[in-house]
Amino acid sequence: MPTSKRWGFTLVELLVVIAIIGVLISLLLPAVQQAREAARRMQCSNNMKQLGLAMHNYHDTYKKFPCLCYLDGNNNPSYQGYSAFVQILPYIEQGNLHEQLRVASSNFLNNWDSNSTIQNLRAIKIDAFVCPSDTTFPASTAWLANGPGCNYGLSFGATTKWNSLSNQNGMFRQQNGAQSQETRMADVTDGLSNTMMASEHLVGDNNNNSLMNGNSSEPRIGSDPGWNPPQFPTQTQLNTFGQTCQGITTHNSTNGCQWIAPIPTQTMINTVATPNWKYPDCQITGSGFSADRDGIFTPRSRHPGGVLAVAGDGSVKFVTETVNLLTFQCFGARNDGKPVTLP
Repeated sequence: MPTSKRWGFTLVELLVVIAIIGVLISLLLPAVQQAREAARRMQCSNNMKQLGLAMHNYHDTYKKFPCLCYLDGNNNPSYQGYSAFVQILPYIEQGNLHEQLRVASSNFLNNWDSNSTIQNLRAIKIDAFVCPSDTTFPASTAWLANGPGCNYGLSFGATTKWNSLSNQNGMFRQQNGAQSQETRMADVTDGLSNTMMASEHLVGDNNNNSLMNGNSSEPRIGSDPGWNPPQFPTQTQLNTFGQTCQGITTHNSTNGCQWIAPIPTQTMINTVATPNWKYPDCQITGSGFSADRDGIFTPRSRHPGGVLAVAGDGSVKFVTETVNLLTFQCFGARNDGKPVTLP
């Protein structure tokens, strides 16, 4: 009887092929991850571009940029007012949400926790305020932590004083009693292209019992460094304060949860320290909700090497972690007389 040959792989050949495929996959995965991050970063850049355009459209309508905080009519604390992001909702295709908030708050005279309707509205996720590179703020039923997430903050400048008009040198300012303090383009004397409008921050994990690992915007609760004046601190002053804060574990973890709240770590950042500062963000004293206190709330992101920022002219820039401290501080100030061009 004729015999037939049977073709196939030996066990050794099969193992070699599997090993080669494994090596190729290991080489391919970083490239895939980089491609995904590039796509996420592009989406984040588009979000910031839309934020800049919305601010310009608001300015075209009202001849001024929105105030950082619009207080309600019941003399409640600043954190219960309404953020500038609420004011630009009609300019990011969220006019219906803005109108619902206006009606539910009696034309913004009642704070953002005054009734269940506002609580439900503020929990609506707005993709334009969320960077896809960051994690998602954990869902919560707590009355102050039921936010949908917010990764962008408007700049109040190179100062730790978030609620002091005399020190706020950024593009956006706080309200002074019943008098709102909006900024006009003409007030940005350093030039719109040389002044930061907004940048990124990271969401927390809603867990005050343990610190997040790695790069985080969770503010530690420290002590007053006693800077005088509180603008443009030196690198030595920052290092001393940062080292003190690094040893503190008490912190807030609800950062980046509310686009409606007009306070640092929610809808505000400052440019006191460089992006992704090696020390943790730190507020000077304790607070009732999140970080409604003075402190360092520097831009942070999950993008490798730096953060995205939108300038006053609406252009989006990538600011590296290695940017010169004074250059970055001046980029955050609207009228310090030192216009800078980022590398």
